[in-house]
Amino acid sequence: MKSLSPREFSSRIKKGTLPSTVFFMGEEGLLMEKALQRIKEGVLGESWELNWTVLEGEKASISQLEEALSTAPFASPKRVVVLREALDFWKTWHKRESERTERALTQHAPHSLLILIHLGEMEEKGMEEKILLETLQRSGMAVVSFTGKREALENWVKKRLAKEGLPVQQEVVDWLLDVSQGKMALLERELEKFVLWGKKGEDVQKIPSLWDVPLMVYKGDLRLLSLLEDLMAEKGYLYLFRIISSSLVRLAAVQQTLEEGRESREEAIRRVSRHPNERKALEVGLRRLTPAKTVQLLDRVMEAEISLKSGPLPPAKVLEKLIAQILEV
Repeated sequence: MKSLSPREFSSRIKKGTLPSTVFFMGEEGLLMEKALQRIKEGVLGESWELNWTVLEGEKASISQLEEALSTAPFASPKRVVVLREALDFWKTWHKRESERTERALTQHAPHSLLILIHLGEMEEKGMEEKILLETLQRSGMAVVSFTGKREALENWVKKRLAKEGLPVQQEVVDWLLDVSQGKMALLERELEKFVLWGKKGEDVQKIPSLWDVPLMVYKGDLRLLSLLEDLMAEKGYLYLFRIISSSLVRLAAVQQTLEEGRESREEAIRRVSRHPNERKALEVGLRRLTPAKTVQLLDRVMEAEISLKSGPLPPAKVLEKLIAQILEV
């Protein structure tokens, strides 16, 4: 198993010496996305849309992966298949069809380049993780580790906050990095919203309480209404609805996983969220909301987001009514 730095990986693309399977691993989703872009440009070029397949490990079947890897490339010597959440895929399918799963990951057609993605570090003591790495090692796979860069992103956010004259709080920095999912464009947009809100001065001290917003929603806590006053300037209140909808999406994902029996409650919650406050909120959400109620609430929140984005600054009473309706579910 070859371990490549992101720089060495880029060099291999230029030289055309990448192995048939590459494993992206680490916490830096932003850098992974940039590496995938380099593959599009350096391996596939203009034909990338015709020869680029992305599968989600939680939902993909072994047959889908086999079909994608066996499909011949069009107007290109290579075809690229990206398997996100690769460890989840492995844990699901290796238990059912171990030999078939191993063949798909290590003995696929030479015209296919398979990119496995695991956003996070592998657990050293995990048996499934160990078997996966050993299997891939025998195939001559390369590992590209995207770690150690989060600190650089944190410093960038902290400098921006300081430049804008806002308090630099670690909890706020962590929230911005997590909600942007490692994507720089999204991080910049979220930071802009934060700055618009934060420039209200004393209200910025309340920003860490945003971590409690999902919990307040699931408990029907009317104190959520008190946050609206802090969010009226420059449509900053949209940030509140964004937080609610993001948590609801995670809650729905956990509920679906539990319905399918693929993970324990603790494993499902840990996979979708790293922050203890949000994990606590998801626990409450699982107790208080059925999957149908979660979907109903998410639809309501998303409708509110769309209407608020398209219209002028609404009166405080309109926002209070929307929040009250959300808390009623």
